[in-house]
Amino acid sequence: MSTRTTSRPAEQEQKKTGPARWVRIFLPAVLILVWLIGAGVGGPYFGKVGEVSSNDQTSYLPESADATVVQQLIGEFNDSEAIPAVVVMTSEEPLSEQQIGELNAVVEGLKDLEGVAEGVSPAIPSEDGLAVQAFVPIDTSAELADSVDKLSAALQDAAPEGISTFVTGPAGFSADLVAAFAGIDGLLLLVAMAAVLVILVVVYRSFILPIVVLSTSVFALASALLLVWWLAKWEILLLSGQTQGILFILVIGAATDYSLLYVARYREELRVHQDKAVATFKAIRASVEPIVASGSTVIVGLLCLLFSDLKSNSTLGPVASIGIIFAMLSALTLLPSLLFMFGRVAFWPKRPKYEPEVVREENGIPSGGVWSKMADLVKKHPRAIWVSTLIVLLAGAAFVPTLKADGVSQSELVLGASEARDGQEALGEHFPGGAGSPVYVLTDEDNLQTVADSLLRNDSFDGITVSSADSPSGSAPVTPEGIIPMGPGAAPAPTVVDGQILLQGTL
Repeated sequence: MSTRTTSRPAEQEQKKTGPARWVRIFLPAVLILVWLIGAGVGGPYFGKVGEVSSNDQTSYLPESADATVVQQLIGEFNDSEAIPAVVVMTSEEPLSEQQIGELNAVVEGLKDLEGVAEGVSPAIPSEDGLAVQAFVPIDTSAELADSVDKLSAALQDAAPEGISTFVTGPAGFSADLVAAFAGIDGLLLLVAMAAVLVILVVVYRSFILPIVVLSTSVFALASALLLVWWLAKWEILLLSGQTQGILFILVIGAATDYSLLYVARYREELRVHQDKAVATFKAIRASVEPIVASGSTVIVGLLCLLFSDLKSNSTLGPVASIGIIFAMLSALTLLPSLLFMFGRVAFWPKRPKYEPEVVREENGIPSGGVWSKMADLVKKHPRAIWVSTLIVLLAGAAFVPTLKADGVSQSELVLGASEARDGQEALGEHFPGGAGSPVYVLTDEDNLQTVADSLLRNDSFDGITVSSADSPSGSAPVTPEGIIPMGPGAAPAPTVVDGQILLQGTL
């Protein structure tokens, strides 16, 4: 009799503190359904990010920067919107007139290829007689990588024996970069999820709980991406490839972090309350403050990026903040609903037991487990711990001077095999100003030679060219003697837009 009279008030107290019966059943089901709909609709947008993502170079520069101004005006010096590919054909022996004619015929045959736009230049021989180059515009409406592959294959099939062929230039490098980074976001996301899954399995030593936590993160990412996609579609936000990759990893990491906070609280409450609904209710109340405080701090920090002059930074702030908001929402709504449905089964095989007496004796500090032993170790040897930690940090900081933040040339962006890089090297070997990264200089028409001479005196430049619609390549070399033709004939006139000309220096 005494046992019944003492346990019944405790049960009644739990029912009073817990939510109503209809809330226990209806609310978790609705929340799970809402998140399922959001993830179901947002999931396919992973494959549509490229439709609204902008990787224009000006997206990573301040609007007031000279480079931004020049980049926006470059298109006015080129009537064609096609992407230029540079075809380079080299030989170990000097090319005869007959061979140059054959190579010119090969170039003529490229005009019939699918994806090649009008304006293919004739084959232009090099001064050393060991190579020719031609400029082949690729239609922007065609698939760039496929067009470049077909162009490369056609050259290899049609080139005479002993002739090496390369496709380089903007189209060649773009195709190589597309191939190198194809699926990189998906791969990055899978690697991050796999790493998180391994960590969760090690921490929880459970099979179900890591899947539940990871699902919470994925649902948050899919829903956040859905909103970001439409905001980018409506041109409210600017989404770049860099921002997209950061968003994926940030949401997975943040949602997992916030989920860890809730799971820890939920486990504690299950040891005190036998009713999982009461445990869920109390765990949410205990988790809201730290999760919201943590997420809000991150959001405020991210929104500070809006003050950055770099577009790549200023656009990252609001996009990443949206991801953090969905990470918080999923950890405070979806995860509690899922764990409520599973109850103690989610922690299998190490289910938390209902043991309020043991919890009271522990006074909130568990006496067993790895983390309690680690805490005891820190408590016993605080000086040794902080000194050794400081040594490790200083050792890592010692490598800071080795950081090279001056960037890399375009030819070094692809680490594996690259036909465009090999072609660029061949171009630089046989033609003036054919290798490296271009520097564009916008100046008045009257200052063409003065500015060109100034650039030519700089040893960093291999050559200087000026945009010219009269030149088959779209540009003509500039020397101390003036503009010279790249082939037979008179020197072409520079293209003038609003009294300005565009010089290009090759580093």
